[in-house]
Amino acid sequence: MLLTSTVSCNLPLPGGASNPLAPTLPQSPNSTSVSKQPPPEHRIGVRVVNGVGEFYDRVAGEKFVPRGANYVALGLQKNRAGEEVLAHATFSPGFYDHAAAEQALQKMHADGYNVVRVFLETTTTTSISGSPNGLSSAYIDNVENFLEVADANKIHVIFVTDWIADSAPYNEIVARECCEMFNSSNAVHLSASGVEASGLFYRDFVSELIERNAPLAAVFSFNLSNELAFDANEPPLSWDSGSVTLGNGQTYDMSVPEDKKRIIDDGLVYYIEQVRLAILEVDSTSIVGVGFFAPQGPNPHRIGDTRVIRTYPAIWESQADYIDLHAYPYPGDLTLAQSVENYEINGMQEKPIMMGEFGAFKAAYPNSQAAALALQAWQIESCQYGFDGWLLWTWDNEFSGELYSALTDGGAINGVLAPVIRPDPCQ
Repeated sequence: MLLTSTVSCNLPLPGGASNPLAPTLPQSPNSTSVSKQPPPEHRIGVRVVNGVGEFYDRVAGEKFVPRGANYVALGLQKNRAGEEVLAHATFSPGFYDHAAAEQALQKMHADGYNVVRVFLETTTTTSISGSPNGLSSAYIDNVENFLEVADANKIHVIFVTDWIADSAPYNEIVARECCEMFNSSNAVHLSASGVEASGLFYRDFVSELIERNAPLAAVFSFNLSNELAFDANEPPLSWDSGSVTLGNGQTYDMSVPEDKKRIIDDGLVYYIEQVRLAILEVDSTSIVGVGFFAPQGPNPHRIGDTRVIRTYPAIWESQADYIDLHAYPYPGDLTLAQSVENYEINGMQEKPIMMGEFGAFKAAYPNSQAAALALQAWQIESCQYGFDGWLLWTWDNEFSGELYSALTDGGAINGVLAPVIRPDPCQ
């Protein structure tokens, strides 16, 4: 679930804030270095058994089925433009709550869960981008602490972002091709400089954890984007003439409809490939995923939304270790079968598919009991489409009363999703 929408600005940042190019500053030491010590091996990997992809425990040698929740804390914070915005605050200095995180992870473990998905906030002055020269040390202190607590409770962590860090080393790279040729999300995900900056950011973040000897064995994966999409109203996708060259070296004619489609497909695969390789350069056993909301067709969905995506290339053509698809039951919206059709899963078996977000809106269900039954049925139905893991949105945050959480009303939803209650998620 995206908190803020991406709009045009001097540098491609989400949230509507004008953000002029920062003065040139020295690069952070970690932005050009590679950790000198070998990282610990991640415990969870991906393998193919009899033509079917699955997660597995490298130590036990057994299949691993991700089941858990999104752990989300929000807070009012300031962006670089000085505006106060509601943003992810799970690890932000002044907001991070060690005791609350420990209690949540202990409860998850006791209820049989094994994965938690958490957001790295990258666009506020108290977040990971708090340092103008790279990554915020105080922020990563909290990330490291959370990993230690997760490791102690046998919970594996998925790190996910909506954007690269709003810090000079990354902004300066993106600015090379922003903003006449590429703008907004397109500048980060389609331009060669955006791909380079994204790879550098993830490489820096992972390297920082390695240098600190953080328990990387507890990291399930690095998710390159919460819900990756391009912007149809921004260059170059808004053009009806002219040509553009992507980082893959191919040139596309914007007056040719087929080229406008190909630039999205090719650009998506190139972004995933390059950023994944940047991570693997410093952490060779990590697994890398990418997340999406449902495309707008063939079943009508998100009518009028300028964010465009086609997930087929990521699922079938990219080297992403797994795909994270988001689907929420909501009467009158897409059925699960329609969502699957829009996603173009098409019977994919070799690449694991995870439902990284599914949840229940209070506007759709009269009480938490009804929501629990709907989510249980949704999870069971998803098994026939090849989903290999499920993460509820969210563990304990109701988003100002908009959604039911796992713990609403004493845990009605948790009572039907918890692995200690239902060991087999497909029954």
